[in-house]
Amino acid sequence: MDKLNLDVQTDLLKAIQGKADSISFEGKGLKLQDVRLSEFEIKTDDIDINPLKVIFGEVELNQPINAETRIVLKEADINQALKLEFIRNLLHELLTFHTEKSIVSIYPKNIQFRLPGNNKITVAGEIILDSGLEKKPLDFKADVGLESLEKPIVLNEFKCNTPEGIPLEIIVALIDKIHKLRQSPYFEFKDAALRINTLEVQQGSIILLAQAHLQQIPENISFAE
Repeated sequence: MDKLNLDVQTDLLKAIQGKADSISFEGKGLKLQDVRLSEFEIKTDDIDINPLKVIFGEVELNQPINAETRIVLKEADINQALKLEFIRNLLHELLTFHTEKSIVSIYPKNIQFRLPGNNKITVAGEIILDSGLEKKPLDFKADVGLESLEKPIVLNEFKCNTPEGIPLEIIVALIDKIHKLRQSPYFEFKDAALRINTLEVQQGSIILLAQAHLQQIPENISFAE
């Protein structure tokens, strides 16, 4: 069943002053920027909020907060999200890398996730490598495993194929970029930063526990259809 719960712990005097002891936000079957979240939780303590908004059951932050988050994503929802333009743009920004001669941009196409469970992920699809001088298609398949925060992602297997050939320096730089990304549990987004504490892959779903730095409690949340 889809649901949305917002719990603000405060008293009248603190509310008038725009203070709250804690806020918890919990939802199931929601959409955040058109990305369906099977489960979504945010919990934070000692915050500064807009007192007028609290009267109407809304939360607007006067100062950024650090919060604990829990997100559950289903395999089908991840694959659907990968078709969204803003997700493709996010991946493009995240995966852009440098070689000795140029900046190479990656444009994802037809990316598919499989979540077989046991902390294993399979990613396959096609990307376009744009070096500024030419664009090359690249088919790939990667099998990764999750072990610990010290080694967040272990690349068990990576296969790629291109009908046109790609310079060796681009392939080497691409592998180096993947290596750096898999070592980093920290990501930045618009109005938010996320540090992953725990990432668990079950059959058909991912459970993510993280520390988040938020400029605002997310507003563009709706119930999924």
